[in-house]
Amino acid sequence: MADKLDWMNKHLVLIRYVTLKDVIEKEGYKIPPDLEEHFAGASGAEDMIFKLAGFEHYKAALELMAYIAHKRAAVWWGYRCVLSLLEELRIKPAEEFGIDSIGNIDSKTDIDALKARLALELPEWPQPPPIPKAGPEDLAEIEGNLAKIKADYQKAKASVDPEMLKLVEGAMEAAFQDFKSVHGIHPMELMKKLGERLKVDPYVVEVKAPLLQRQALINAKVQAGMTEMKDTLKTVLPIKVPAHQKKLQDGALDAVYRWIAAPDAENSQKCLDIGNQCTDTPAGLLSLVAFWSFGDLMPMGEQTVHTPPGLAPNGLNGLFLMCALSKGGTRKPKERFEEYFRLGVEVLIGADNWDIFLAEGKAPHKEEQVSGAAKPQKPAPPEDIVEPVNVYKRWKPEEPDEGN
Repeated sequence: MADKLDWMNKHLVLIRYVTLKDVIEKEGYKIPPDLEEHFAGASGAEDMIFKLAGFEHYKAALELMAYIAHKRAAVWWGYRCVLSLLEELRIKPAEEFGIDSIGNIDSKTDIDALKARLALELPEWPQPPPIPKAGPEDLAEIEGNLAKIKADYQKAKASVDPEMLKLVEGAMEAAFQDFKSVHGIHPMELMKKLGERLKVDPYVVEVKAPLLQRQALINAKVQAGMTEMKDTLKTVLPIKVPAHQKKLQDGALDAVYRWIAAPDAENSQKCLDIGNQCTDTPAGLLSLVAFWSFGDLMPMGEQTVHTPPGLAPNGLNGLFLMCALSKGGTRKPKERFEEYFRLGVEVLIGADNWDIFLAEGKAPHKEEQVSGAAKPQKPAPPEDIVEPVNVYKRWKPEEPDEGN
């Protein structure tokens, strides 16, 4: 159960359907297969929404709430969620990944950055151990030990009887000659060559070794693959012009805000026109949701083409998912779903709506602090005047649903 249950004991009023049966039959809502046990025996859509939220299934609660929400309120809700995301990105921008205005991959998407993004790890090839290097102190110690050994040898040699020493040296030389006759080299000469050999690097690597050739081949293929990927990205990724993107985003939000103020045919057409130019952005998708919510797929035409049931709610749920998975920002996806649920409750209970902003003539997305901007408050009534308690009732549209 969530710790913050601000939505408890609140009553949704800006809704079109009361029962689960209606939202399923009229809008084509599908119960999530993994949550069917929670729906068993349930009949009220609103109660089901808060039940899902109580189990912290905020994404599922959002999906159902999008299906029952009054369409104009639903678009305002989506608008609030987009502003919430933009405020997050203002605080912590997302790392861009794309093509600049002259068709080059930006500095953050060069080959090295691509390797990091793809978590590309080449195998660590066997390498010879590092050759230990003696320092000045080590060399001094070795030279001291050699001097001591030589001194001890001379001392021991001097203490031996000369005749006995001569016999021993003669026997050793005879043995050395026998060794030479068998192996072709005198032992002392062998020791001399060994000393010379020790001066040579023992870790010389053969450049034509199969292992090194294989390593070079793999490295070449990786480099070629990354270069090809870079060329592909230049071909398929859109050229990002920040000023143009900002213009489209502002235009989409302007169109959506105008639609909320007056959801008529002309404003619906404007939402469609700009939404089609930036469908891969939250503001662009929100524009299409507003268009679908109008109820007529040919708003400026002579005939009415009714929007298929469930199209606008599905678009709104796609918007929630796009916002929740957006890179950057200060919240994780689960936290965003919870925040969007909270915003939805505030909208559908009537606590957050567009009336005050329209009266003030200030669109929220025009504020410097986007979703964090303080909401205009009604002036406090004089102390001698007591405002009546506002009791919400179920909202019933006075005009055809297609126009709402």
